[in-house]
Amino acid sequence: MAFRSEILIKLDKKGRALLPGAFRDELPTEDRGAFVLYHSPNLPGVVNGNSRQGFDGMLERLRTEALGPKGSLKVALDDEAFDPAGYLSASARTIPLEPDGRFTMPAEFAQPLEVEDGVMLVGKGDKFQLWNPKRWQARRDADRAKMEAFVRGLTGGDA
Repeated sequence: MAFRSEILIKLDKKGRALLPGAFRDELPTEDRGAFVLYHSPNLPGVVNGNSRQGFDGMLERLRTEALGPKGSLKVALDDEAFDPAGYLSASARTIPLEPDGRFTMPAEFAQPLEVEDGVMLVGKGDKFQLWNPKRWQARRDADRAKMEAFVRGLTGGDA
C-alpha cells in the first residue's frame, strides 16, 4: 500500500466527494468499502486518512513503540494514563465508500479544512492527508526548499 500524488477534489452540495481510483486501489482488496479519517495530532487543519487495516496497524505500533509492554498494560488498567493511540482513535471516523467511490465528508473534518475551494488529497506513502488547497501550496513550497537543501547536503558518489 502506497498512497501517491496530490489531487484536488471538490465536494458537492451534499458534502460528498469522490475518492480517486488511484487512492481506492491502495485500500486492501478485502477492505475497500470504507476508510478512516482522523485529525492530525500536530498540524491543525490537516486531516489524515488510511485504510482501516492501516489505521489499526498504526495504533498497534504506537502502543508498542511509544508505550512499551508495561505502558500498554498501564493504559489498559489505569483510566488516568495518557494513551496516544486512544487519543487518535477517539477522534477517528470510519467513512463508508459508495460503490462508485463517493464518500460524505463529516462536518468535523470539513470545517477545519475550509472545503469551499475543494480539498487537496495528498499521498504520503502509508497514509494520505487532506489539506486546504492554499495551505497545501504553502506547505509544498516550504517542503520543496527543504528538499533542495537536503539534496545539496548529500555527499558521496562521483557526480
